[in-house]
Amino acid sequence: MSDYIFYTAANIQDTLRDKVKKLRKLKGWTQKEMAHRSDIPLSTYARFEQLGEGSIHDLAKIIITLGRGDEIEKILNSAIKGESPMDLYRQIKGKK
Repeated sequence: MSDYIFYTAANIQDTLRDKVKKLRKLKGWTQKEMAHRSDIPLSTYARFEQLGEGSIHDLAKIIITLGRGDEIEKILNSAIKGESPMDLYRQIKGKK
């Protein structure tokens, strides 16, 4: 995994879009299946993968569907504790 530096919201959108697409493909799911499993319209999911756009609610559904909700919790807790993103990355990587 590369070190990421986010300068803009678009950087974060692009990274989230790319990671979600990669995780979906690793599971062998089509966009249609991912949308169904996430309980969001296919057009909404396709727009997310194309443009990185969508509501926070839909993103939360996608993250939960991919089984990554615990990682979001770790990121938020790390921020509250004042840990750096790399500290968190090392913690997560070390446990897998």
